[in-house]
Amino acid sequence: MALRLRLIKAVLECFLWSRHPKMVLYFIRRTGFLPNMFCPQTVNDKFLWRKLFDHDPRFVILSDKLACKEWVEARVPERLKMASVRWVGDSAESIPRGLLKGAALMKANHGSETNLFLRDNRFSDEKIESTIQSWLAYDHGKAHREWAYSRVERKIFIEDEITPQSGELEEIKVFTHGSDVVRLHHIGDRFSRKWANCWNVAADGTMKLSTEQGRVGPPNPGQALPNKVEEAVALAKQLGAEFDQLRVDFIFDGEALWLGELTVYNEAGYVYLPAANDPESRFSQAWDIRNTFFLSHQHRPGFKRLYASALKQYLAASSFREIAPNSMTEN
Repeated sequence: MALRLRLIKAVLECFLWSRHPKMVLYFIRRTGFLPNMFCPQTVNDKFLWRKLFDHDPRFVILSDKLACKEWVEARVPERLKMASVRWVGDSAESIPRGLLKGAALMKANHGSETNLFLRDNRFSDEKIESTIQSWLAYDHGKAHREWAYSRVERKIFIEDEITPQSGELEEIKVFTHGSDVVRLHHIGDRFSRKWANCWNVAADGTMKLSTEQGRVGPPNPGQALPNKVEEAVALAKQLGAEFDQLRVDFIFDGEALWLGELTVYNEAGYVYLPAANDPESRFSQAWDIRNTFFLSHQHRPGFKRLYASALKQYLAASSFREIAPNSMTEN
């Protein structure tokens, strides 16, 4: 069985590399490693694999900043605050003038880095209209094959701006694998002198400052975790329990937790940490692709069905640890 699976793996690995050369080159450029395409072993391998194969229809809901509000509300009613949506549309002309008064935030529902603070009517109609059309024209899923973003029906919306009740707004980003939490980012001063403290979370829930900061931001030594961090972790576990991997983001206003967003492709699917390229790290091993949509659903006859069958056999093989690659450079 081991020899047969090695041969199947070698053939399919070469086929996958030749079928997706652009994504392979992107991966090497971003991570410095060669991807394991047939049976992903590391966090970054698994993000690439998710983009190419694991097209869970629920990812579209999670990636839609409007639809995910309803999805979250159905699972944690009254446990998490959410910014109220004032308007949904596709042009500045259709925005009622009264909605632009007070603290408001304009966003696109189908991507990231689309935020325009509208307080004090400081933007002209022309500026708002050009921003809306620019956002609607951009496909956030195209460059790095973030499949779910490309399937979101594009809309622009305005919601209430979340304002701090004490101090400054802080963010808590929780990395979940099913109901397991492996990592947490605590971020502050995002719009001025951004800082970020990164924490590793053990299987028993113990948190320890990580020595791997990545590109999130410089650390803020001595900054304590918010008093709502345990509640954030509990909520993240509940929301992430349905998936093999999900990042759940919260905003802390000094008193309460608010929904930030749900992220299927962390940093476009590239994690700049040694642990994300190490198949033996807890970060990598906690992500079990056997729980994915791709491997739990029947495919129509064709390549995907053949590949899913071979991969399931490979994962289930009693000699998996012996035949699985230990090197990031194995093809």
